Amino acid sequence: MTKSQECYKIDNVHFQYGKNKVIEDICVNLAGGKFYGLIGPNGCGKTTLIDLLVKNKRPSSGKVSLFGLPLKRYTQKRMARKVALVPQNFYINFAFTVEEIVLMGRHPHIAKFSALTSQDRQLVETAIQSADIESLRKKYITALSGGERQRGIFARALAQDTPVLLLDEATSNLDIKHTLNTLDMIAFQVKSQKKTVIADFHDLNLPAHYCDYLLFMKEGALVIHGPTEEVLKEE
Repeated sequence: MTKSQECYKIDNVHFQYGKNKVIEDICVNLAGGKFYGLIGPNGCGKTTLIDLLVKNKRPSSGKVSLFGLPLKRYTQKRMARKVALVPQNFYINFAFTVEEIVLMGRHPHIAKFSALTSQDRQLVETAIQSADIESLRKKYITALSGGERQRGIFARALAQDTPVLLLDEATSNLDIKHTLNTLDMIAFQVKSQKKTVIADFHDLNLPAHYCDYLLFMKEGALVIHGPTEEVLKEE
C-alpha cells in the first residue's frame, strides 16, 4: 500500500485507563476510499478506537497516522478538515436551531472573521436535504427527539465535507427507514467520491450489506480483519 493509498496507519497502539487495558496492540493499515465496519461485543473497545482515530484520545503507546502524518502533528482545525465524527450521543444545552448546528460543519473551512461563501451555503443545503431534515431546520436541537437530533448531527458531518467520516453507532437512534437511507447515502459517497468511512455496529446485518471491509474486535484486540466476505464466515 503506497502513502497515497493509505488513509489510517495504526501502529502497535495500546490504550488504558489507569491499570485497565482497553486497547491492546492494534496494528492495521486502512486504505482510503472504502467503507469499513468495526464489529464486536459491547465493551470490546470499538468506541475507544474511534476516539483514538479522531484524536479525542491519545494512545498510551504506539502511533496513529492519517494520510502519512502522525495525528500528534495535526492541529484541531486541520484535523476537522480531514475527519468528521458522528457520535452515538450528542448533548448540547444551548438552543441552537438545526440549521445553525449544520452550519457549524463549515467552521473548520472558514478563515477567522470571514463570512460563509456561496459554496459553504450550498454544502449546507445539500446536507440538510440529504439528511431529510428540511422540516426541522428552524427547530431547536434541544427540542428534538433522539432520532431527529441524530439526523441533524449527520447533516453537520456531511456539511463538513471531509475525506474521512467516522460513525460511532451513529444509526442507533434512527428508525429503520432513516437508517437505511443514511447508509445508502454514505455508501454512495464512498463509491462516487472515494470517501473513507469507518463505522462501528452492533447489528451484523448492516455491515454485511454495506461494508467493504470488516474489523472484528474482542477484549480490546483486533481478532480478525479483511474483506467482508472473508470475515463473515461461520467459524
